Amino acid sequence: MKLSVLGPKGTFTDMAAQAYVREANNLDLEIQYYQSFDEVSDSVEGDNLGLLPLENQLDGFVLATLEKLKVAPISILAELEVAVNFGLIGHAEKLTDIKRLFVQFKTEGQCTKLIKSLPNVEIITTSSNIISLNQAIAGQPGDAAIVSEAEVDNVSLPLKLHNVADREDNHTRFIVFKRQSAETVHMAEKFKASLYVTPPDDGPGTLYNILGYFVAHHLNLVALISEPTKEQIGRYSFYIEVSGMPEQQADLIKVVGELSQQFEVNFLGLYPFNKKPKLTEKSLNI
Repeated sequence: MKLSVLGPKGTFTDMAAQAYVREANNLDLEIQYYQSFDEVSDSVEGDNLGLLPLENQLDGFVLATLEKLKVAPISILAELEVAVNFGLIGHAEKLTDIKRLFVQFKTEGQCTKLIKSLPNVEIITTSSNIISLNQAIAGQPGDAAIVSEAEVDNVSLPLKLHNVADREDNHTRFIVFKRQSAETVHMAEKFKASLYVTPPDDGPGTLYNILGYFVAHHLNLVALISEPTKEQIGRYSFYIEVSGMPEQQADLIKVVGELSQQFEVNFLGLYPFNKKPKLTEKSLNI
């Protein structure tokens, strides 16, 4: 079996993948790295698995992952959280010497205070923190990068700052999935369920009616995200996460069936509600 993840090695996504292999106690699960969300999703077939970032504590949900969940037959099997923090490195003696700053597209929204303190700096967006790191190392005077906190002391550049994220207790949530329609699997513990619901129109009270099904069965709303369907302006899909106890699983399946009679529903599966300690670079020996 293989586990498809966003590369390259050394990213927080890689950290999450390594953690999942350990937690699953499956050392035969081979991690394979890809350059884009599309490549990760498309590479998952058969019994193979994929892992993608779903939500960051500071910068919110990852829209590229939500897009995959909305349109593909995907079954979420598990979620896990990884603590993330950032540092800054650069070919400079002080912050005012920085001319170009390399920063990963999702990292930028987690380090807004630092970036706002550099108003005249050119921001160059990258696809991973490792690419930002390599660009800064190979750069010229005035080049800098926001990188994983663990990498700051591993480079010999003159400018180094630790803990530059807007908050130190920052975490990213990842999901592990199969590329198949979700099946109902009995959970012997508190569970989460994810689904997309797309109304046929935008009439008044539509969202109120959708949420009413969950309220009637005392299923707790965990997350609600509105996304345009892209079919026409003004029509939206709703990504919903709810949680419940083992004895409520039958209620959840009933709710999904009732919703399906009125709306387009893409059920993404049941999986354990993650209450385990959040994983850090230190706990993973990375």
